Amino acid sequence: MLVISIAALAEERIIGSSKGKIPWKLPRDKAHFRACTAGRWLLVGRKTYDEMTGWFEDRTPIVLTSDREFRTNVSGHRVAHSLAEAIDLARGAGVSELMVCGGAHTYATALPMTDRLILTRIALKVDDENAPRFPEFETSGEWQLISAEEWPAEDGGPAARLEMYDRIRGSDKMI
Repeated sequence: MLVISIAALAEERIIGSSKGKIPWKLPRDKAHFRACTAGRWLLVGRKTYDEMTGWFEDRTPIVLTSDREFRTNVSGHRVAHSLAEAIDLARGAGVSELMVCGGAHTYATALPMTDRLILTRIALKVDDENAPRFPEFETSGEWQLISAEEWPAEDGGPAARLEMYDRIRGSDKMI
């Protein structure tokens, strides 16, 4: 199974705010996210799941949570208590790709198993020292940049750069 992490990152790898909101407006990236995840299985943390209410039409979320009592109230939405359990759920359903969509803990948990990174690098400094961050990763050894596209600023939003990385074959991938 291909594990793909998709994220938008401001400067210093910030992926959100300490208040649970996205601190930028970037319609092009929102459309890109929707297109990339349409019809796919998504791995999301519980807080991200709550924040993304309404985003799951034509998508199958697996909520990664340590809360053994947590249940979704939506038919077809699943819950897993570990990355291995989430991957087993997706594999058992015949899924060939699992898209990791956040938050910070879920990205960090999935990174060792991630095969591809799809990152929107946003030219924006966010002043929020407690903001969640995408995990650090080494782009010069373990990952190879396979495509990049510059997005100029539009609609009053910041400029961005869409990057896609593949894990270099032979790199350790562990669960």
